[in-house]
Amino acid sequence: MNLRTLLLSSLILFFGTNLLSQEEKDSEFKIGLGISLFNIADYEWDYESAGSNDIYVTIDINDKFRIEPSFSFSISNYSESFSAGIGGFGKSTISDFNLLYGLRLGYNSNEILTVAPTVAGEYYFIKHFSIGCEVQLRGLIYEGELAAYTRSSLLVRFYF
Repeated sequence: MNLRTLLLSSLILFFGTNLLSQEEKDSEFKIGLGISLFNIADYEWDYESAGSNDIYVTIDINDKFRIEPSFSFSISNYSESFSAGIGGFGKSTISDFNLLYGLRLGYNSNEILTVAPTVAGEYYFIKHFSIGCEVQLRGLIYEGELAAYTRSSLLVRFYF
């Protein structure tokens, strides 16, 4: 092996390792906070209570899976309510865009269980800020009765 080949091999190994470690860094564990800005179905469904927006704690386990606990509350002259839930999502990333697909489960103070298959998209304007949209087919279970409707949301998230 001559000196030129050794030097070239060393450079490729050095820069190749740095490039790969940069890609791995982007797929590491990260945490963020998000809020849903608009859910028209929530206002139509329960018009007597004050509207509330879900707050999300986004936990990207890696570049393929996300867990997202959520909660919301509302207090008005007419009622008080609280809800909590969790979502699990597979992720497909293309450049600055994430396609998310999974399931959200929720329970609220009115003893309503929510099961919602979900598809979402998320675009990163900068590394720590994204805007996305989400579509759900929600199934509500209350006292043995089942109701279903669609829900769409606009979400913003900030990542630490």
